[in-house]
Amino acid sequence: MKSFKDWKIRTKLIAFTIVLALLPMGVAAVVSLQKFTEDLKQAYESDLDHIVTNIHAMCRAQQELLQKKLTSDLRIAHRIFYRNGQRIKISPERMVIFDAENQITKEITRVGVPFWSIGGQEITRNNTLVDQVQQMVGGTCTVFQRIQEDRLLRISTNVLRSDGSRAVGTYLPAASEVTQTILQGKTYRGRAFVVNGWYITAYEPIFDENKKVIGALYVGIPEQRAVALKTAIKSIKIGKTGYAFIMDSSGRLVVHPAKEGETILEAKDSTGFEYIKEMVRRAPQLGEKEVGTLRYPWANVELGESIPRMKINKYLYFRDWDWIIAAGSYEEEIYEGVARTKFFITLVALGTVALAILLTVMLSRVLTRPLQQLTAVTARMAGGDLTQKVKLSGGDEIGTLAQSFNRMADQVLNYTRNLEEIVQARTQEIQDKEEEYRNLSRLLNSVLESSTEYSIMATDPNGVILQYNSGSENLFGWSKEEVIGKMRISRTFWKDDRSRGLIRVISRKVEEEGKTEYQVERVRKDGSLFTAHAIVTSLKDPSGKTLGFVEIARDITEKIALEKELWKTKDQLENIVQSSVDAIVTTDPKGKITFVNRAFEEMVGRSREEIIGLPIYQFYQDGIAEARKIMSILREKGSLKNHETTALKVGGIVPILTSASLLRDEKGQIIGTLGVFKDLTEKKKLEEELQKTQAHLIQAGKMRALGDLVAGVAHELNNPLMAADTFLHVIRERIGAKDENQKNLDLIQKCHERIAKIINHLRDFSRQSKFDFRPMNVTEPVENALMITGQQLINHGIRIIKEFQPDLPKIRGDANQLEQVFLNLISNARDAMERTERKKELTIAASLLRHNDWNDVEVIVKDTGNGIPQENIDKIFEPFFSTKEVGQGTGLGLSICYGIIEAHGGRIEVESKVNEGTTFRVLLPVLSSHLGTALEWMVEA
Repeated sequence: MKSFKDWKIRTKLIAFTIVLALLPMGVAAVVSLQKFTEDLKQAYESDLDHIVTNIHAMCRAQQELLQKKLTSDLRIAHRIFYRNGQRIKISPERMVIFDAENQITKEITRVGVPFWSIGGQEITRNNTLVDQVQQMVGGTCTVFQRIQEDRLLRISTNVLRSDGSRAVGTYLPAASEVTQTILQGKTYRGRAFVVNGWYITAYEPIFDENKKVIGALYVGIPEQRAVALKTAIKSIKIGKTGYAFIMDSSGRLVVHPAKEGETILEAKDSTGFEYIKEMVRRAPQLGEKEVGTLRYPWANVELGESIPRMKINKYLYFRDWDWIIAAGSYEEEIYEGVARTKFFITLVALGTVALAILLTVMLSRVLTRPLQQLTAVTARMAGGDLTQKVKLSGGDEIGTLAQSFNRMADQVLNYTRNLEEIVQARTQEIQDKEEEYRNLSRLLNSVLESSTEYSIMATDPNGVILQYNSGSENLFGWSKEEVIGKMRISRTFWKDDRSRGLIRVISRKVEEEGKTEYQVERVRKDGSLFTAHAIVTSLKDPSGKTLGFVEIARDITEKIALEKELWKTKDQLENIVQSSVDAIVTTDPKGKITFVNRAFEEMVGRSREEIIGLPIYQFYQDGIAEARKIMSILREKGSLKNHETTALKVGGIVPILTSASLLRDEKGQIIGTLGVFKDLTEKKKLEEELQKTQAHLIQAGKMRALGDLVAGVAHELNNPLMAADTFLHVIRERIGAKDENQKNLDLIQKCHERIAKIINHLRDFSRQSKFDFRPMNVTEPVENALMITGQQLINHGIRIIKEFQPDLPKIRGDANQLEQVFLNLISNARDAMERTERKKELTIAASLLRHNDWNDVEVIVKDTGNGIPQENIDKIFEPFFSTKEVGQGTGLGLSICYGIIEAHGGRIEVESKVNEGTTFRVLLPVLSSHLGTALEWMVEA
């Protein structure tokens, strides 16, 4: 009985103790509730952080999409802009005046810029190219020209002003970030102000042939086009009245549910604090993705509020677009959920305390008797009798506790009986694992030993070798018995490397990075050196402690020697290819150029950097059609030899002779083409000169043969003519002066005189007349001829232009004969301009032409007459050929001129275009002792 009372006392003490224990728990619950409330507030604020962070991520994704599009748009614009040519043609003689307007300040200044075109396509004030770009990509495009004070002027654009007109004539000031980037020769990508709004843009510089920046090419998309992004941001709701918005650093609302486009920089809170200016000031100072917080009292007068409430704004700066992303609401709206949660938890806590007190009182009455029985059974079990059971029944907690106690006792008994079996099974499992480990160890050892070309060594942390395979024996020469546990790995390194601390460097790098790779000189047992490539990794236990190192190494001496030989061979082949006078080019299977030598660069007038990657057809005059033709022959025959075509170079064309073949890999697959281009320009010039020389020789031969014939004819005609003149003189003396036959005799006399004149011309043509060669200035006979014909030319309304080079060297010539040549050429020019309605001008010029081995004096007689048809050019020097009306010429004038100039050792050439005029070029050799001797020999002959 006394024992039972003791238990009642103990039970009451337990209940009292529980009540006392609940008091600090209640205090702790209050503290925990306060901490929970603060954590909940922070969670709600974190939601605001997540909102602005997610909007920032949306803007970043939008920017990346736009920049990818703009990069593609700029590539398309570049291709369209340069497809007609690779260089801008600048025409300083054609100045264009602009009223240049600063797109920021609207200040206007008048400037003059040289006209631009590319490949025949006009650019200045011509919007064809930029409109083609807009049709292709949908955005705006502009061509800028660099003007005074390092400004960029829009000379062609489809960007519009506010009034809908094109913004041609507006310019970017030198202080613009875009201008400064372009003038550095770099591409600008990002947000930029364009004329009257913000755009997402891309600009690339335009260079001249000297790599100087002369302008820029632009593509852009208006910022307002990000409709989906703005709609998504506007749809975000925070609490009852909160929202997200975006403004730029000027306070202009870029995205806002109600006030988009307005500027709110001067906005103040209820205390007069300019909270927007503060946000604009702080935002650029934030780090990437760093969120700022701003609290301020606010009463929304527009909604009828008069009492200010604390408002919280979270904001983040999107530097690329100069956007301040903000989200906020009233604190009481944000923390409304916190208050409700706090109230609920307080009620639950109070209920829990009351329930605990009630249960304590009940337990003090119910637990006494069952606890005595549990105590007795527990004592017997502690004595070793595990068969004991608690004899309590019932469905209450004590009965449940007794049942659980009995089950626990049964489980302890079963565990005790099965423990030996479990230990035995675990022991067998460990033995099986040990056998597996031994098998795996044997496998790894066999792998290590089979690696005879690679040295594999394992060391402890101090470098003592613990594992050493047969490959190590072959490589270094030491046996396993000499090495394992006895030698450090440092002995295999060259002593100079050891003294420089190379081993410590390798160990430190392995410790920091887990592994390292190096190539150094190593030492064999016999002292010989070899170059080795090695990889070292560290071995660590689960705690991270270093247990040792493993090195895998191999001898690469032969590999290095082979690489050096290959590089030497490669350099030799490159030198051979680069030294070739013929242009050499290779392409990939798609026709894009992969290699060119110096001769190719010189032939097309462009650098290797500009050429590599371009399609080969861009360098054929016939373009892709020629490339397909060549590739078709290559696929059919495998090679192409001596194919003549025409290549393009900067500013012109080049005739070439090309040979080509297919390049194949070791599997026979086509990997590209090889082409060799031989420049035929000089050959073509020589062929043309040869044709001219051959024509000259043929004409000279014809003239000589014809001269001999004419000389004989003139001689035969002159004898009977002299006899006829004698008989005519006798007849005149026998008849009277008033005889009616005198008129007939006068007519016969005139015929004789004409025949005599023709005979004299024939003699001149056949060079029967003697030449009086002497040193002279070629301008003397020219001036004499002009003195004789000058008044006639003026009477015919012909303007004379003389262009004589001063101090011309003298020639060896006959002044009278040369005067006859120039009189004939001037007379022909006068007749050619007789009926023309164009401006009549006769240009006579004299200048010195220098050649490699001799010099010529050139006299040009140029008219603006009707010209000579092409079919008659080759006939004009032939005797008796004339285009004049019958009776106005004998057709011998130019033939005689040809003979006179040939007798002087010179040449006479003609160029003519119908309805434009004719140019005769007389070339006479400059006087020299050698030439004088030759001329004297010709005269004597």
